[in-house]
Amino acid sequence: MLTFSLVAAACVAAALAFLLPPLLWRSRRARVTSESANVSIYRDQLAELKTDLDKGTLSRDQYDQSRAEIEDRLAEDLRAAESAVASEGRSGKWIAVALAVVLPLAAIGLYALLGNPAALDPVKRLGMTQEEAAERQKMVDLTERLAQRMRQHPEDPKGWKMLGRAYRALGKMRESAVALEKGIAADPKDPSGYVDLAETLAMIEGGRVQGDAAGLAARALALDPKNEKALALLGTAAFESRDFAGAVRYWERLRALAPDGSEFAKAIDGGIAEAKAAMAQKPAEATDGKERITGMVEVAPALSAKLPPDATVFIFARPVQGPRMPLAVMRASVKDLPVKFRLDDSMGMGTGAKLSSQSQVVVAARISLTGSATPSAGDLEGSSSPVKPGAAGVRVVIDRQVP
Repeated sequence: MLTFSLVAAACVAAALAFLLPPLLWRSRRARVTSESANVSIYRDQLAELKTDLDKGTLSRDQYDQSRAEIEDRLAEDLRAAESAVASEGRSGKWIAVALAVVLPLAAIGLYALLGNPAALDPVKRLGMTQEEAAERQKMVDLTERLAQRMRQHPEDPKGWKMLGRAYRALGKMRESAVALEKGIAADPKDPSGYVDLAETLAMIEGGRVQGDAAGLAARALALDPKNEKALALLGTAAFESRDFAGAVRYWERLRALAPDGSEFAKAIDGGIAEAKAAMAQKPAEATDGKERITGMVEVAPALSAKLPPDATVFIFARPVQGPRMPLAVMRASVKDLPVKFRLDDSMGMGTGAKLSSQSQVVVAARISLTGSATPSAGDLEGSSSPVKPGAAGVRVVIDRQVP
């Protein structure tokens, strides 16, 4: 399916930009020492980086950054191997290796298998060799060690994200979701946590990017407007909801980030073409401004002095009746208040419900002291009276505390 393939392509591109090339299932034909294995792995990673640079999948800046990270990690792992003499120390170094190398590789390896979720089950992977089975068991063991470490150090957001990716690579989607949720709680300002969880939830739903998965991708995009995974996921969510114009908007933003001539760019172009073709088959829709609501959000003076300036402000429109799932969402900070807002169909949660299709909505704003989109006791909120889509000058005052 083209849209699912596009998401996979975006995941690979983003992983290449920030992590390491996919080598999780690479077979090793001979037994080697820990040190020589590390050197071999990193040499292969550098070779794949060069290949991706030549193909245009990576920019020169991305190549240089990834190469520097690989060289730094190789030096670190070699130092760790030399000092690992005691049994307890040796165990600790394995955890370090798992954190720095094996687990990220496992997460990236998932993308190579994303087009066939069933392939995550080793029993269903045809042609698995003994070496590959041994590599998987090693991954299982390392994942359990990391899980044990996280039980002892639950405050580490990077560890939770790596554990979530490792579980996902092993096909343990529920465990992956739990770990990634803990990573978000530990670092709610990191967009990668939201897109990682969105990908896991989408895989649980058979590849569909709807509901919570789309909402998480929207949060990631609010934190990082150039997040490639978030743009790909939200474009797919819009396409699945038959919001083809929304899909084109997201994917065109994604296309602007892709290297010309790369396979990634070609996949995006294909998705855009498919969405535009679908748009041509739909009756033309009126564009009289009904799809947007504009206004201002401010906080009551009695409450403003108590608020941390970096606290997150969620501004959203929801139906007056029925499900309270937001129809459109934007994000700001307390330091931005008072802040102007514009909500429209392009800011939807990917559930199929549109702001422009409602007769009336309520515009609400909530200051989250935890950074979570889920209301918590102590958060501050406010809302407007019901307004019609297309309304301008809507005023929302944050004036009460969530009980």
